[in-house]
Amino acid sequence: CGGGITFSDFSGACQGVHIYSASADFSGKSLINPTLPKKYRNIKSAPVFLKKHVIIGAGSVILPGVSIGKGTSVGALSFVHLSLDKWSVYFGVPAQKINLRLNKLLVLEKNLKKIK
Repeated sequence: CGGGITFSDFSGACQGVHIYSASADFSGKSLINPTLPKKYRNIKSAPVFLKKHVIIGAGSVILPGVSIGKGTSVGALSFVHLSLDKWSVYFGVPAQKINLRLNKLLVLEKNLKKIK
């Protein structure tokens, strides 16, 4: 969590999800062994944001600097390296938009608040 990870209200991740807010540079321009001094490594550190009503499917991987838009769902075993639009369904390696996601759950959220 070197760059920070933020889960907004009603967001979550299923089993086996890996969210990285820091990662080594694997391009070969620097060394990557964590036992080496920092001056020899190039670590990318950037926050990850899961906006309200985001759900991440089992086994997915999210890299540093990604923001997942409000209401978006990511299918199981997806690889997310770029930020994603709101109210969409993404799936794949790399994750690609495959559909829009209904926002009907906002009514359920409103009803939940009335119960409290």
